Amino acid sequence: MNGEDKLPQLKTPDQLAIDQLRPYLLDPREDYPEPYCMLEYNGVPFSKVGGLAAISGQKKNGKSFVLTQLMAAILGDGIQRTQDYLPGLHVPQRTIDFLGHKPKVLYVDTEMEKLSSAKVLRRVHWLVDWDMKQPMPDDRFHVLWLKNMPKDSDVKPYRQRYQLIKLAVDMLKPDIVFVDGLRDLLASINDEESGTQILDELASLAEDKNMCVWLALHQNPGRTQDSEEAKMRGWIGTELGNKVSDTLISIKEKKNGIVTFTVKQQDARDKDMEDWKFEVTDDAGKLGVPKIVSNPGDSKRQKPEHDSKEDINKWLADAYTKYEWPMSRKDIKQKIFGAIGMQKNDGRQQADLEFAIQEKMLEETTVKIGGHYALQISNVLPF
Repeated sequence: MNGEDKLPQLKTPDQLAIDQLRPYLLDPREDYPEPYCMLEYNGVPFSKVGGLAAISGQKKNGKSFVLTQLMAAILGDGIQRTQDYLPGLHVPQRTIDFLGHKPKVLYVDTEMEKLSSAKVLRRVHWLVDWDMKQPMPDDRFHVLWLKNMPKDSDVKPYRQRYQLIKLAVDMLKPDIVFVDGLRDLLASINDEESGTQILDELASLAEDKNMCVWLALHQNPGRTQDSEEAKMRGWIGTELGNKVSDTLISIKEKKNGIVTFTVKQQDARDKDMEDWKFEVTDDAGKLGVPKIVSNPGDSKRQKPEHDSKEDINKWLADAYTKYEWPMSRKDIKQKIFGAIGMQKNDGRQQADLEFAIQEKMLEETTVKIGGHYALQISNVLPF
């Protein structure tokens, strides 16, 4: 038998075992990269790509408003209104470079009525300066409403919800998913079997699809909200806290007639993040939108002032022949008050628009642009 006819030497059981372990053994010579995060606040990254994160708090303590802020910060990165309302909160540029595109967001609501879910959608649209009545630009934002499931199905409602989430992830390919709330993906809050199954499935989904999954879960009632005693509900809350990279909690406070919410990072595997406070403003009318504030109450006490009537009239005169009329409110703010009037602050542009309408310098037409009645320069103006 020549050398070419020799059979390969069989590996011993120990060698086979080492081969099986080798992919999981860390090598001190290898340069492991820093993980990518979907968000950062004042320079501190959080919400790791490929993992789970949690938002918690007592009932009616602003969890959905926090999720609104996180979603708007992701979708409105670089938008002036988003920066004005959510200062310090944005997507790291290295993450955008890693993804190769602007992140896509999927919001899943299992708890609220359909109108309440729609308000979350419209708040996000307003914060990123999109038309609240039109589809999302670039197909980057979708809302999945899963409160009511068919009762005649052989599949349990909580499993139907996960199957639809999985289908939405496969079809829409989001980079981050927010599930509001986790309880409705379980048989019960203390059911270990369904709890273990759903957390394993969501963790695998996040890793396989290279995305982050946020899960909302209430705190145990009757506890001090911001202490170590403020744990998430049930067996699933304990297990979720063990698996996530970040846990944020939302705390509501009313002082001197002013309601504020504080967002705290209760748990983090890396650098701790500072708290932020926000108020729910009436800047979008009855819709109510959250705004991060350094001094609580300022956003309500100090509404942006408008420019003088003479300046606004002059800018409208310059725009009368320069642009095609009627014009949408958004274009008026950007092209007339922004470009001609040199007002870069969104709040000041909005104040100028409202003043021009109030003083009948602008009036509504019967033409709709982007779902809203367009405006025309009034014929009473002296030009």
